[in-house]
Amino acid sequence: MDEPLQPMEPVIWQTPFDDPQWQFEIKWDGVRCLAYADGDDVRIYGRRGTNWSARFPELRAALKGCGKVLDGELVVLQDGRPSFPAVMRRLHRNDGPAHLMVFDCLCDGGRDLRREPTAVRQEKLLALPASSLVHRVEPVTGAGRALFEVARESGLEGVVAKRRDAPYVGGKSDLWRKVKCWRELRCVVLGLDEEKGEIRSVRLGAEQDGQVVPIGSVGNIARGAQQELRRALARGKTLVDVAYLEWTEDGSLRHPRWLRVAHPSGH
Repeated sequence: MDEPLQPMEPVIWQTPFDDPQWQFEIKWDGVRCLAYADGDDVRIYGRRGTNWSARFPELRAALKGCGKVLDGELVVLQDGRPSFPAVMRRLHRNDGPAHLMVFDCLCDGGRDLRREPTAVRQEKLLALPASSLVHRVEPVTGAGRALFEVARESGLEGVVAKRRDAPYVGGKSDLWRKVKCWRELRCVVLGLDEEKGEIRSVRLGAEQDGQVVPIGSVGNIARGAQQELRRALARGKTLVDVAYLEWTEDGSLRHPRWLRVAHPSGH
């Protein structure tokens, strides 16, 4: 099997749904990867084909000898929950174990499975090696709305819907659909981008390891909110709440949406 392959990616879908022809999985907040454990050596690649093998020796050891090519999400858990900032730090330095949440098998024992249905490919994951770092993502058939509510109430990223009879094709396909849970984050205001007296965007930061790091910017701020923000900035360090769908691989907020200036008493 050629490597690295282009991974199959879901399209954004606005609302959760139920359908017996589809299965639904929790979407883990991490970094996509393909793991080639089909030979003597285990190779791990990022979504864009970057070779990350040397960065994850613990996962290479856990997968050695399993004879499969796996698709999954690299995550770092904090208090039992995935942390995107933590997995981004883990990409650059070895400061704790990473976990691999596996949801597809592209090759098993030398047999290319990409033309097989999703349900058939995932049966091969029942034989994953026993490891505290490698986990099979459990699919739920038909009940997408209920699983979405579990994800939302648990503060997770969302769900991915997959046609049970779909082959594995590289690139985006509506045979896979991701339904995101909007999440909120309290951010530090790092600066303003203005034009003709109007605030076009607010540069945002987040506290990580005792430091404030930039995480992108948010725009489309109503005039009344702009005035409130200016008053807050005149008093000193200002926190704001934004909604977002996910993190990008470079550690920025994807699709941030302005909510409010955060006041000491809460929302």
